[in-house]
Amino acid sequence: MFTSRIRHYTNPFIKRVFQAIISLFLFFFITGCAPALYTIDIKYLSSAVVLPDATGGRKFVVTVAAFNDARPGGEDLLIGRVTTAMDGLTKVIPKTMRPSTAVSTIVKDVLVKSGYQVSLTMPAWNLQENAIQGDWGKILIGGNIDDLEVICQNDIPIKTYNARVRLTMVIADVQTGKIIHQVSTASNNSLEHVYFSEELLGQQLSSAVTEAVEKAFESKSLQEKIQNALK
Repeated sequence: MFTSRIRHYTNPFIKRVFQAIISLFLFFFITGCAPALYTIDIKYLSSAVVLPDATGGRKFVVTVAAFNDARPGGEDLLIGRVTTAMDGLTKVIPKTMRPSTAVSTIVKDVLVKSGYQVSLTMPAWNLQENAIQGDWGKILIGGNIDDLEVICQNDIPIKTYNARVRLTMVIADVQTGKIIHQVSTASNNSLEHVYFSEELLGQQLSSAVTEAVEKAFESKSLQEKIQNALK
């Protein structure tokens, strides 16, 4: 009788202690296994968006310059962070390409998908008309990366991913040496998932960059100015 009464009062307490131990074990297992850095690829993610056909763009070369990393802070390799409820922090950096090269490559991929003939070169351009070189094809596209970051709150049991991108795109007519269009676009996306991975980090940021670039090319004003310059 006495023994059963002790068991009756202690079992809920033991249960709570056991649950607390399991939670602590999971937390230290996750944080203890976390690397010093996460590395991800930023790449073009083909979407259902149908971009305007190049038409006359097949006859002329379009050059895409390396985008200028204009983000505040100056840490051009830092593109995100992973945090935990216990104030854990792990930085995210590119795996293969710097942000400037990655964004420019996505711009190239969008142009190729639309049927344009794109130069293999990727020159540096400060977005000034007096810096345009005559051998840069017919159309020159460059710009600034104003914001680019992915953040993951790596909690138990739900992981929350948030990515944001803001770009300024500048288009110039190489033959006249004049800037013909400038547009700013932004994209934000989020995801809740029970699983954490570098792949999901990369997908969220790649999707945001792809969407921001495609938004720029959806502008009817931009389409008309490119086609006029190609005539």
